[in-house]
Amino acid sequence: MFAYLDNFYLRIGIVSVSLAIATMSAILFAPRIEEISVIAFEPDVADVPLESILAITFSRPVEHVSAEQAFVLYPTVKGRFEWEDTTLLFVPAESMQTQQNYRITIRPGITDTHGYTNRTETSWTFRTR
Repeated sequence: MFAYLDNFYLRIGIVSVSLAIATMSAILFAPRIEEISVIAFEPDVADVPLESILAITFSRPVEHVSAEQAFVLYPTVKGRFEWEDTTLLFVPAESMQTQQNYRITIRPGITDTHGYTNRTETSWTFRTR
């Protein structure tokens, strides 16, 4: 009878170790989702024309509404959004101010087409002519 218990505990131990190895393998080798990021933006310099279109390119396709809601331009300029693939275009409806520093911020909350939401903020500045 004791030999049966030893064999039983040995089998339980082997199964437990096998499950632990399988779990660790699944965790270590699972595909990683990279953060949605801004990979290019324009303008990013000084002496920007007052009617410039602002372009922000994301690392992968995103839900347009979430990206538009995450976009902040300060000082505020009225305008509309357009899209070209993964690039968000902000087309000003009015000229920007002369010799003004502007800050574009892309806030957290952008959702990609698979439902993943970014958690980082990106910002940069430019100056008009």
